[in-house]
Amino acid sequence: MLEDDSYLFAYLDKDIEDSKKDIKDGKGLSQKGATAMLLKGMYNHIAHLDQNMVTKAEFNGLKGQFNGLKDQFGGLKDQFSGLKGQFEFVKWIIISGFAFLAVLQAVIAFVK
Repeated sequence: MLEDDSYLFAYLDKDIEDSKKDIKDGKGLSQKGATAMLLKGMYNHIAHLDQNMVTKAEFNGLKGQFNGLKDQFGGLKDQFSGLKGQFEFVKWIIISGFAFLAVLQAVIAFVK
C-alpha cells in the first residue's frame, strides 16, 4: 500500500466509524458515510483484482507454453499413427496365418 493510500484510508476509516456510530444511535447512514464506505470497498476490490491480474508478459509466456504443448500433442499424434500402421501390419499377418492354416487344413482333409 502506498503512503498516499494510508492517508486516504485514515480519512475514510474515520468517516466509516462515525457512520457506524450514527447507525447504532439510530441516526441512519449519511451521504458522507455512504461515500466513504463505497470508496473503501471499491479500492479494496480493485486492489484485490490488481493482485490477481495477469500481465501481458505472463500471458504471452502462457501462450508460448500452450504452443509447446500443442507441438508435443502433434508429435504424439504422429507416434499413434505409426502404431496404428504397425497394428495393421500385425493384423494382416494374423489373418494371412489363419488363411494359410485353413488352406492347409483343407488340403490335408482332401489328401487323406
